[in-house]
Amino acid sequence: MTSSRIAFVSAIGLAVLALFVLNGAEAATLNNPGITPNDSRVDGAQPMQFTIEFDDQDEDVGTVDIYVWFAGTTDTYDLACQDCSGGDPDGTYTIVIGDLPTASSLVASVGSDSIAYGFVAECSNLDDDVAYPAPDATEDTGVRVNTLPVLTDDASVSGGGMPEDTYTLTITYTDADGHAGTVSATACDASDNCEDAFSLSTDDSDTTDGAVYSADFTTELGGDITVTVSASDSHDDATDDRTATFTVDTETPWLKNAGVSPTSGGEADDITFTVTYCVFDADSTGTPNLEVEVGFADAATMVEGANNSDCKNGVDYSLTTNVAWSSAAQAVTFSGCNTSGCGSDILGTSVSINDAPTLTTGSAERTHDEYFVFNATASDVNSDDGDTFKVYVTIEADSEREMTCDAAGDCTLTVAEADIIDQLGGTRSVSFRVADDNWGAEHIDGFSQTIEVTRTSSFGWVAPSDGSFQPGTNDYPFDVTNNGNSEDTFTITASSDNGWVASGSESQTVTVGRGATETFTITMDVAHVTAGIVDHWSASITAGNDDTQTNSHDGETTVASVSGVSVTIGTSSGSALPGSSVSYSFVITNTGNADEAFAYTTSSDNDWGLGGGAGTTGSLAMGASETVTVVHTVSESASSGDSDTITFASGSQSATATTTSEQTYGASITLDESNEPSTLNPGATFTISYTVTNTGNGADDFSVFFDATWMSGSSGTSLSLAEGATGTSTLTITVPDDAASGSSSTVSASVAGGGGETASYSPYTITVADNTRSATVSTDSASYNHNAGESASGTVTVTNTGVTSGFAVIAMDDALSFDTAVILLEAGQSGTLSFTVHAIANGDVSFTVSDAVDGISVPHTFGVTVNTFNAALLTENTADCSNDGIECVIDAAGGFASGAYTNAGTWHTTMTATDSNGMTGSHTFTTTIANADPTVAVLTAPTDTIAQSEQSFSFAVPEDTDGTITQFVIDFGDGNSVTFDSAYLDGRNAVAVDHTYALEGDGEYPIDYTITATAYDNSGSNTVQTTTISVGDSTVTIGDNSYLYNFVALVGFFLLGVILSATSFRMKQGVIAGDEEMNDRDRQRLESVERRMESLSEREELLEVSAYDASRAATKLEEHLSAFNEILVKAQEIAAEEKLKELEAAEEAKAKEEEQMQLDLEDPDIEMVAERFHEALGRLVTARGELSKIEEQLAHILKMERDEQLEKLTEMTESYETTKRKIDALQSSAEARDAAAVENNIMNLLSAAASGGSVGGADFGDFGDFDGDDDEYEVEIYEDEDGSFYYIDPDTGEEVPCDEDGNAL
Repeated sequence: MTSSRIAFVSAIGLAVLALFVLNGAEAATLNNPGITPNDSRVDGAQPMQFTIEFDDQDEDVGTVDIYVWFAGTTDTYDLACQDCSGGDPDGTYTIVIGDLPTASSLVASVGSDSIAYGFVAECSNLDDDVAYPAPDATEDTGVRVNTLPVLTDDASVSGGGMPEDTYTLTITYTDADGHAGTVSATACDASDNCEDAFSLSTDDSDTTDGAVYSADFTTELGGDITVTVSASDSHDDATDDRTATFTVDTETPWLKNAGVSPTSGGEADDITFTVTYCVFDADSTGTPNLEVEVGFADAATMVEGANNSDCKNGVDYSLTTNVAWSSAAQAVTFSGCNTSGCGSDILGTSVSINDAPTLTTGSAERTHDEYFVFNATASDVNSDDGDTFKVYVTIEADSEREMTCDAAGDCTLTVAEADIIDQLGGTRSVSFRVADDNWGAEHIDGFSQTIEVTRTSSFGWVAPSDGSFQPGTNDYPFDVTNNGNSEDTFTITASSDNGWVASGSESQTVTVGRGATETFTITMDVAHVTAGIVDHWSASITAGNDDTQTNSHDGETTVASVSGVSVTIGTSSGSALPGSSVSYSFVITNTGNADEAFAYTTSSDNDWGLGGGAGTTGSLAMGASETVTVVHTVSESASSGDSDTITFASGSQSATATTTSEQTYGASITLDESNEPSTLNPGATFTISYTVTNTGNGADDFSVFFDATWMSGSSGTSLSLAEGATGTSTLTITVPDDAASGSSSTVSASVAGGGGETASYSPYTITVADNTRSATVSTDSASYNHNAGESASGTVTVTNTGVTSGFAVIAMDDALSFDTAVILLEAGQSGTLSFTVHAIANGDVSFTVSDAVDGISVPHTFGVTVNTFNAALLTENTADCSNDGIECVIDAAGGFASGAYTNAGTWHTTMTATDSNGMTGSHTFTTTIANADPTVAVLTAPTDTIAQSEQSFSFAVPEDTDGTITQFVIDFGDGNSVTFDSAYLDGRNAVAVDHTYALEGDGEYPIDYTITATAYDNSGSNTVQTTTISVGDSTVTIGDNSYLYNFVALVGFFLLGVILSATSFRMKQGVIAGDEEMNDRDRQRLESVERRMESLSEREELLEVSAYDASRAATKLEEHLSAFNEILVKAQEIAAEEKLKELEAAEEAKAKEEEQMQLDLEDPDIEMVAERFHEALGRLVTARGELSKIEEQLAHILKMERDEQLEKLTEMTESYETTKRKIDALQSSAEARDAAAVENNIMNLLSAAASGGSVGGADFGDFGDFDGDDDEYEVEIYEDEDGSFYYIDPDTGEEVPCDEDGNAL
């Protein structure tokens, strides 16, 4: 034992020693692993090198073999020591250079996986391998394996080169690892406007050798476009993006949305053609021209419509027009061009144009009794275009026949009756049809035409064989077949020796359609005679269409034997009480045509008693009868109304009789139950039920009667009960609410039936319980308070602790009042009463609640407190108006803000305060605020102001720092002023006023006026500012810029000279009339001159209107007006100079005579001439001023609207050219006419002078012939765009339509 223990201890000691030895020794290790290249990413084809250091820790590990392995793969690679010596395995190990693996072989998934390695050293002297980083574990190197994808520089874009075209982008993508590429592209224009990227795809799954990726795309960009392509293999991007360029045409238009509606119609129908014009750059490509070409017709220009967002700068164009006829559908081609070129034509739906031919007349008539002639007239509006047609006629039951037509469309056809008579006879309808040969369009019309074809008759019939009939009605059927050419009506007659042919069969008709078969019958009424008798009869038939077509048939009828019996009864119904009988008599008659005896029987439906109901009659001759009596007894158990029917029969004949049981009556009534409560209170309701029984043998109606003072309702008082049945009648008892406790009442019941039987039940007594009424009383508060002079409200709650009752409330104090004094409460119900207390002092108030029936009374008391107002809350400080409980009514005119008045003046404020008890008080106080005057800006008067010319003034709006400006008055110093109120001034910084200073008689100019501006504020203060304005006169300047005034002055001086010269000449001749005669003539001449000047003014207005039209021609206005002035002045100067030269020559020739003939003309006449002339000149000057203002306004409007009006420049220029032509024509006419008139007047003067006549013979008033007398002159003829002609009326300035020779139309 001891030795064993020693051995065990020794073993343990050795084991412990061994552990110490082992723990003290170092194990071999693998350290410092390496990978080359050590980049974050390497290509899959990259050769990889790995290193590891081995340290045996001076342990005898034996031979060492080291290899490296990789996660996700099964391959291992041996490493060799690069620096080991002397057999020592310690050193750095690497893969032999020629055996380096590629990176792609070291990972499970190229692209996403990084290389993870593990090193293992197998030592021959070690039981376990040395591993790094641990056995069966790897370490991630962070080197991811993936070859970058490559985009080949071969990107290209192909396509049509137009917007909305589909373009195709292609490029080659290569991935050495075989990854599919994610390839996308972005298109950008030259201005770096880019669209969203789009994706490319490929059908080639092998990308190692390059796969072509492509995409079809559209772009909204234009011009030179660059597409940038980028790619990724889902792990890494390609090294470089690639680009391709292409161009999208921005100027050439394209068309879309071609439409034709409708696509078919006639030559006169409107066809609408629509198309959308599209262009990328609408600004630089000018106005488009769109045309539509239909068939072989010339293209027509389309009309611009609305914009269309369906394409770039889209505009809808349309054309509604007629289309010429064609023998086939016409192609529709749309074309569009702009200043840069034309787009591709597009086709629309072809259009078919054809008008259906028409029939205007159609007739049919019989000729020569053997033929029918058909005539029709047809036309086709397309005949002139080459369309042809045919006309057909269709006769009912016949096929369509073509008619023969001439060039005018008159068609005819003759048909022999023999050709159609077998088809159908009688009236036959006729219809005409016209159809064109190209389109098949047709028109059908019968024109209500018919023909009458001779009807023919032919028939066959099938007659019946002879018959043997029993007495009575019997029929012979015949079949008739109509073989004629139309429906026919056949007449059939029949007769017999014995007259047995029935009424209606003696003569009858039957209508049979053509080719049809109908059946008719001849009816025989065979007499009730002895069997075997024979009757001979005959029948004949005649056709209606041809009565020569007949047929006949003979036959005979034999009477057959028949057996017959009839049973009848006299009275067939009766009634009796149960156990009683009724007798019935039945008659049996032989209705046959031979002697016979008849057996009879009787049966009962309900087995009631029968007597004498069975047997056999004696032998009865034809028509003989026998009577049988049957006794019928009512069953003892039969109920009222029960019946039994007996049937008396002989052979197949029978008769019935019905007996009904009569009724017996009886009734009873008993108390069924009562649910009366054990304690009965007023208002309680309960029911008492009675049972009624019908003791008769039949149904009966019963009435139940109740006698009860407290009955409130009943049911079942009218009962309909069957035999032996029972019913329930119920009585409802309601004790009155005012029934006194302990009171009582009785109830009685009875019943009466229809047979007069009655029954009743003994009375029933009802008693009310004692002490049924009581109540409790409370208020919603033990005490109340109110302000002095006011009142408080409260409620009283009354709870009924007894039965339903009414309670009265009685106030014990005058300060207390109730809205209502009575309340009705159900049992257990609570009710409230509203009251008002208006005490004048603190104290208690009492009232009582009493029951009206049993007289109970419940008293109640509550307290009252009276409040008074706290007057200390009222102040005279407006700042307190914003305090809680304070309300103020302020003076709105004071400009109240932030608790204080801001406007000057004395203002009233009413303050109302509410204290903590809700009591209010108020008082009114005043507040005084000093006023500040308003301010008015310094006035500045405009310069160069002219009398009678409107001048524009501008004034700054005054300001008021402590209020508002109520009025602003401008006085112009000439007795005129203008006032602006606060509503007009509100929101304005300045006001503009136009004012015209009048011409001040003969005053000397310039004249100074004082302009005064006065501002008034809302406090009544005002501030005044003044300034002085210098106003000049409106002197008229006769110069190059006013052709009108030059002309008027020239005419005036010329007239004056002519008048003076003529007068002088006349005086020299000694033939001057008296003063009065000369004055009258001069006045007439001067009045004529004034009328001519007024006409001249009107024409000037016309010229000014024309000039206004021309002035709107933007930048050309000045040039046109200047040219116009120069032309007019030049023409007038030339005419005037020529006439003046002639007059001057005449005057020089007679200079000496004129010196001697000077007379002292009377001043009044010369002054009158001068005064009239100056007045006319003054009016023209005034008109000039008004026209100048209009021109200034128009210039102002033109400046403001220039941008808008420039768009209409072309139209306005055309208007100006037209106006200029009118002006030229007017001027030419006026010059010619004036020259003729002046020459004529001068000739008259000269003629008068030469002949010694009166100078008054020369009509000064006709100078210029302004009234457009009969002088002839030439006018210029103009041709309009539509080829028509017109000239300008020199008197009105209007265009007058004429022919090319100038003759007015």
